[in-house]
Amino acid sequence: MRKPVPDLEMEIVDSLPGFSCRRCARCCTGKVIALYDRDMERIRSHVKERYCERTSTVERALTGARYKMRMVDGGCVFLEKGLCRHYDLRPNTCRRHPFIVSEGHKLVASTCPGVEWSSEQGEGEYRSLSKGIAEKIDLFLDNHAR
Repeated sequence: MRKPVPDLEMEIVDSLPGFSCRRCARCCTGKVIALYDRDMERIRSHVKERYCERTSTVERALTGARYKMRMVDGGCVFLEKGLCRHYDLRPNTCRRHPFIVSEGHKLVASTCPGVEWSSEQGEGEYRSLSKGIAEKIDLFLDNHAR
């Protein structure tokens, strides 16, 4: 089953499709890249530039994050020539992309060209990487499904 969630540019699925990153950087541009406490701890000690900013009230309500990556010219501050220049430090939002796995839902980014719908994979670490946003996503979907 695939059920579109247009407001999020995602689809609810029964099982996760395969994924192979195409390095298109779509996930690095024009998106809210939420930063959770674990992300802030990982990044703060290694990156000296101003890389984050506060989330808006709406962004915080949807993601549960107090901070997000700063955008420069529409792209993540870490994006340089189409690649992440701090890939090993990237936030969990980036590590789990294009998936969000919560207790109640499995979501897939509908605009990601790396999604391989013809194959399936397990949840692996996606559930733990989705921890910061999972509760908020379940609440959003439960409220909008009515």
